[in-house]
Amino acid sequence: MCLKQYCVITAATLCLLCCASASAASSVTTYTMTATEMSALDSRLSLLLQQTKSTRQALAESQAALNESRAELSKLKTESIKLQIELQAQSSLLESANRSLQASAREEARTRRRIKAQRNAAIVAAVGLLAYAINK
Repeated sequence: MCLKQYCVITAATLCLLCCASASAASSVTTYTMTATEMSALDSRLSLLLQQTKSTRQALAESQAALNESRAELSKLKTESIKLQIELQAQSSLLESANRSLQASAREEARTRRRIKAQRNAAIVAAVGLLAYAINK
């Protein structure tokens, strides 16, 4: 009896497997293509491959140019910072020179006033001595 049951179970299992493989095979759809369609597809794929290669090459060139531009920008920023520092130093020196010139101008004006006052005092003294000499 065990052998009969084993045979029945095995037969049922084989039937199920056959049905399952038949339904799996029927679910796969196959398409047919003519030689001209195949060659057209091949030519389109070749064209797309060439376009992809040229696009990748252009992208690589653009990335190289971008990296070069970034390096140049970095260099220019550094130079700009150096020039700003130098400009600040020059401005500081110019302000110092301007203050020195203003102080010198004030000193010169004071010296001129003092010389003028001394000259006027000398003239007054000379006029006084002349008047004294005339009256004597």
